[in-house]
Amino acid sequence: MKRTILFSLLSLLLFSEIASAQQNNFEIYPDSLNKKRLKNLIITESVLYGASMVGLYYLWYKEYPQSKFHFVNDNNSWRSMDKMGHFFSTYNISRLGYSSFRWTGLSEKKATWYGGLVGYSYMTIVEVLDGFSAGWGFSPGDIIANTAGTSLFITQQLLWHEQRILVKYSYHPTEFPDYRPDVL
Repeated sequence: MKRTILFSLLSLLLFSEIASAQQNNFEIYPDSLNKKRLKNLIITESVLYGASMVGLYYLWYKEYPQSKFHFVNDNNSWRSMDKMGHFFSTYNISRLGYSSFRWTGLSEKKATWYGGLVGYSYMTIVEVLDGFSAGWGFSPGDIIANTAGTSLFITQQLLWHEQRILVKYSYHPTEFPDYRPDVL
């Protein structure tokens, strides 16, 4: 229960940050690089990355046995919702990274690539951690979803200089949580 509450709070924080990073077509970014902003952004991202990885370890991996690195094909598990989660998260973290780098005055092209790299690398590290967990494993399907999410962001930004196709999610209640309330 404690783990679920902490995970929910971290997820809420992440998604509130993503939601607040909604792209505004009227937002004006600086024309030149502000090195102080870039330095502060890199420090802030590094601290948040480290804190989120430590939090993820304690909330998700600590209570489960570790193993040597291994692969698992979980493409048919959870009705592919895990894949959608990877796609959604990678896409939106890439958007957030892009907006953050543009805020420093980095060119649109560089911010696009660096933002995409932030989203892709963050979610790929999570998959590597799964690869060392006895209960899960490194999933090639998740990496494909990560690649698709980042690619959707980068492709649109480079082609159109905006995001015309936004990744969103919705919720529809079903009776399935009644069958496995400890998991759902």
